[in-house]
Amino acid sequence: MDEENTAEIHARINDLVEQQLWGQAASEITNLPPADIAEILSRYNKETTAAMFNVLPDSLKADVLAHLEPEIAAEVTESIPSEQVSEIMMEMDPDDAADILGELDEDVMEQVVGRMDADDAEDVRKLMTYPEDSAGGIMTTDLITMRPDQTILDALDAIAGYEEGESIYQIYVVDSANRLIGVVPVWELLRHKVRSTPLSEIMRTEIVSVKSNDDQEDVARTIHKYSMHVIPVLDETGVLIGRITHDDVIDVIKEEAEEDIFRLAGSDDDELGNASILKSCAIRLPWLLITLLGGGITALLSRRYSIYFGSVLVLAAFIPNIMGMGGNTGLQSSTLLVREIASGTARRQPLGALIRHEVRTGAFMGVICGAGIYIAAIIIISLEPTATSVSPWLLAGVVAVSLFCAMSFAAGFGALIPVILDRIRIDPAVASGPFISVLNDISALTIYYSVSVALLSAVL
Repeated sequence: MDEENTAEIHARINDLVEQQLWGQAASEITNLPPADIAEILSRYNKETTAAMFNVLPDSLKADVLAHLEPEIAAEVTESIPSEQVSEIMMEMDPDDAADILGELDEDVMEQVVGRMDADDAEDVRKLMTYPEDSAGGIMTTDLITMRPDQTILDALDAIAGYEEGESIYQIYVVDSANRLIGVVPVWELLRHKVRSTPLSEIMRTEIVSVKSNDDQEDVARTIHKYSMHVIPVLDETGVLIGRITHDDVIDVIKEEAEEDIFRLAGSDDDELGNASILKSCAIRLPWLLITLLGGGITALLSRRYSIYFGSVLVLAAFIPNIMGMGGNTGLQSSTLLVREIASGTARRQPLGALIRHEVRTGAFMGVICGAGIYIAAIIIISLEPTATSVSPWLLAGVVAVSLFCAMSFAAGFGALIPVILDRIRIDPAVASGPFISVLNDISALTIYYSVSVALLSAVL
């Protein structure tokens, strides 16, 4: 839908929803693509979404449900008898059905699956055994397999008889144990005129595949690396168990990006929707407590060094500048490294080279910012009415040197933490949130006090 039509449709639907005219509201969107219908339904609360979904034509319900977020789709199914839910699930691709059923209470899920056909139920149960963020958790079991002695004509007939679902990009050739031994792209089948040719003569034996327990991020990287539309999924023995299409990978990329954004803020995507207050607090409080602890440490540092600042209290005015610049520099470095780790470029470089690059970058920026704050500090200190025996030029130099050191250290430290976390198998995205900010604040303040005391002690 274009923007103008979207706004017009939403306005009409809003009017009908306010009057609870569900049938008329549904008729307004019935002719839209299922993805657009799902987008519209997602704008409303649970009750309204369920009411509008229930009056949609039965032929649309499976496709619309598949385009809803699994959490919203699960809420919608709560208003539908389990017999009808089972019928809808059997019309959906197994992976989409498994995602939705995984959000239901176990008792409800068992009722729904128990009313499905044996084959459909088996596919769904199998998919639900895999971790949600693994290749097995995002794959579909809908695929076409052939034997190597079968012909091109056999493969084309199989495609013609394939029920509507995920698009078919290639045929998978397996042996008697269902181990994958070759793939044949559909285009390869169409371009051969001799339809009696065995698949063994045209199949590709150099196969890019993933294992069922591979992380979904690794799957996305593999598909991106080889510019693939679909990738087969094997178990540990090489048996073909499913495939992952590019649209599933797009969902993975979106999900991982959202997850990283939440971690930047010290939160979690579990808060999406109507999370309870206790749940939200349980997710956010650990990071806030870390920040509180960091604040306590900075307070102790301030108290410890306050005796050295008795005659030069004006230096305390620059503490926010030093902490802010150090924190931002560290955050820039950590965010950059998290992105490089996600793309795989960071793993190709030695740890020392990564840290040196960021330290040099931080130092160069520190020289420029240090020069700026030196000039600003001279002006501010000259306006300070409190008499002091220390030269304003020296005090400004203390501030400038401290800023330079804080930015240089923060740049290297901000780069070091994500790399270390990645190499010990912890998601480096956590390093770009409150965690790195607190550590940068503490280090910047420590550097400022240490440089100030050292320079002033040497001169006075």
